[in-house]
Parts: sequence; C-alpha cells; structure tokens
Amino acid sequence: MIKSKSIALPIVILAVFSILIVLGTVFAFVSLTDGQLGIYNYNAYPTCIKLGLDLSGGAYAVYEVDEDKIPEGMTDDEIDSAVEGTRQSLESLLVNKGYTEAQVSVYGRTIRVEVPDVDDPERIFDLIGRPSSLEFKEYTDADTVNETLMTGDEIAEAGVTYNSETGYYEVALKFTSAGSDKFAKITSDLTGKYLGIYINGEYVMHASVGEAISGGQASISGQYSYDDAYALAVQIQAGSFPLQLNMRESSTLTATLGDSAIRAGVIAGLVGLLLIIVYLIAIYRLMGVAASIALAYYTMTYVFFLSVFPWVQLTLAGIAGILLSMGMAVDANVIIFERIKEEYAKGKSMRMAVSEGFKRSLGAILDGNITTIIGAVVLMLVGASTIKGFGITLLIGIVLSLITSLLITRIILNAIMAFHSEKHAALYAMKRKSEDEEETQEVNASAEEVQGGATV
Repeated sequence: MIKSKSIALPIVILAVFSILIVLGTVFAFVSLTDGQLGIYNYNAYPTCIKLGLDLSGGAYAVYEVDEDKIPEGMTDDEIDSAVEGTRQSLESLLVNKGYTEAQVSVYGRTIRVEVPDVDDPERIFDLIGRPSSLEFKEYTDADTVNETLMTGDEIAEAGVTYNSETGYYEVALKFTSAGSDKFAKITSDLTGKYLGIYINGEYVMHASVGEAISGGQASISGQYSYDDAYALAVQIQAGSFPLQLNMRESSTLTATLGDSAIRAGVIAGLVGLLLIIVYLIAIYRLMGVAASIALAYYTMTYVFFLSVFPWVQLTLAGIAGILLSMGMAVDANVIIFERIKEEYAKGKSMRMAVSEGFKRSLGAILDGNITTIIGAVVLMLVGASTIKGFGITLLIGIVLSLITSLLITRIILNAIMAFHSEKHAALYAMKRKSEDEEETQEVNASAEEVQGGATV
C-alpha cells in the first residue's frame, strides 16, 4: 500500500518540473510589450538569440593599410606579418565584444571585416572601424608632448568592468608579458604623476598614477557611463593593431539563408524531438515518459542559455550543433535504461535496478561526452568563425545533456516510481529472465569457456 506521505514529495517534484516546462513554453512564444503583469518590453527569449551572417545578414567594412604610416625599414614580409597580426587583433576584438561569428579576411594589404546581426552598423564601425596607433606618454600639460613610453601593441585586451564602490564603470587593461614588465616600470617611475593616452598622436585623456602597477592588469577609473567606458576601451584596443588602417568602404550584408533556414531548422528540431519522445515511450514506457519530461526541460533550458550567453551567434552550423547535442542527450538515456533493464532481469528490485543502472552507465556516458566536450573546446579555440559557432552550441548542449540525463531524468524517474510497486515493473519495460533464458545463457557461457580454453 502506498502511503500519502510517501508520495507527497514526488508529487511536488513532478509539479515543479511541469510548471517550469509550461512557463518555459509560454515565455518562449509570448512577448509582453504593453505592460502586462507589470513587465515592459519583454521579448520571447528565443527571439533574443543572436544570429550569424548566413541567417540574418549584417554589416561589412573594408580597410586599407595606410602606406604613409608604415614604419621605415619594414620589409614586405614584415608588412605581411603585421597585416596578419592586425587581422588577428581585429578578430579578437570582435570576439571579445560578443561577435563570435565575425569574419575577418586579408586580401594583400586590404582587410575585410564582416559582423553579423548588428542593429546599428555605423556605431560598430565608429568604434572598431578606425584602427589607430596608441601611445602612452607622461602627461604634464596640454601643450607639452613628451616621449613615448609604451605603445598599444603591448596591450593584450581592453574591456569594461563595474566598480560597485563608486557606482561607475572602469576600463580594464590586460598587458602582454613584455608589456606587463614595461608598464610596471613606467608606473613606478610616474607614481604621483600623470600618464597620458594619445591616439594617432592626439591627446585623448590622462590618469593619475597612484602606485606601481604589476601583475599585467590595470584599470582606468573615472565617472564613466557604460557607453563612455566601452568607447574608450575599444579605442585603446583598436590602437593595439600593428598597422594603421583607413576605412575604404562599409555597407550592409543580406542573409544568404534567412528566415526559411531558421524555420526549417525549428521544424526539423520539433519533428525530431516528437519522434524521439514517441520512440522512448514506445520502447521504455514510463521510463520513456520520465526521459521525455527531462528532454522537454532540457530543450527549454538549452534555448534559454543560447539566448542569454553573449558569445552565441547562431548559424546553420550552430543549428547542427544543437541537433547533435540533443541526439547525444537521448543516447545517454538509452544507455541508462538498458542498464536498468539488465539489473532488474538479474533479480534486483526496481529501485535497486535504477540505482545500479545509473551507476553502471556513468562511465560510458562520461567517456563519450567528455571526448565530445574536448572536441568542442578545440573547435572554439582554433576553428574559424563558423566552426566556433558549432563548437559553442555543441559545448553548451553536451554539458546540459549530461546534467539532464544523469540528474534530472533520475529525479523524475524516482518520482514516478513512487506511485508503483514491484508488480508494476511491466509499466517500465522491465522483466525477469525466464528459467529457459537463464539456462540458455549458462549453456552459452559454458560453451564460450570451453571454446576459449581450446584456442591455441
């Protein structure tokens, strides 16, 4: 007899997951733009996923190396190397600003930059589209120009941070290993004085040096809004390029695939998800129901993370990563359920079979998923822009699928099993081995031993 107290917690668990799935579905399709429920300008979270060039278009700009600003004595090979360094710096800058699918290509001494899914292309290229030379000098007054102490090519990264104590944003600088040592010496020499920043030879700002700064990191503080700090950070990082560039042209790009590809991807995903759910329930019955609930939760969570992670920009390759990770999530459930059925067939109780099934399948699932995670990380680190998008969506999906299959599915399955006893094992596609099956298995095992012993 099932006691009411024993099913209270399972009811709560199932209710919580059901509510989360319903809310996730509602907020995935419903936008609130008229002040409903006190929420203003809420957009359904799937619409917040940034799209790549092939799905949404974007903007492009073409830059030329300023021949007059090339340092004297540089050979053609050195110039080509500097152009490639500038390309890498531009690409790094765009990726750091969240445009992971940006494409930067070199054609001789010309660089083409393509940035996907931008609402205001002019603002993007106003900030990053005018690479320039950056210099640090001692600042005494507006009319005095001192010698250059450090150049921008020794800055590895410039970004924006928030200072909770002052309530203002700051510009965070990270130096190269050589730049770190040089900056420590400069700030040591200028303690109590001012360090000025000059771009293209023109004064931009100066900051007081309170102490020697070591460790390769520094921050520029002031009463900056986010936009002000962001603009300054981009100016500084743009000044770290090895060569000075001039923008030759810029314009917008149309999507090569567009809405039809998005619709096809969504339809394929939904049809695949429905077929997977039907298969799981048909083969594994209530275990399949538990997996289906977990899979629905996984899908909603996956789409939510794609919409909030700043480095996600969805392309056709990214959609492939999503579908692949969903398939691996189902594969993990199949491995677990087969192990559970094997344990029950050996004579264990339902709950013991579930516990042993998850334990036995853990190694195989971790091995398969960890190798995939390593592959996704490698794609993110060394792959081209489109491949990076595939790696990012695959990595997010695999991590979530591990959590879903090993934790969420188990919680839901145990909650469902609380309503049944051992006599309901058939509802979970579990059955004991018959005496004939056991005898046949023993005979086969003995035959294998004999054959193995006779082998030379």
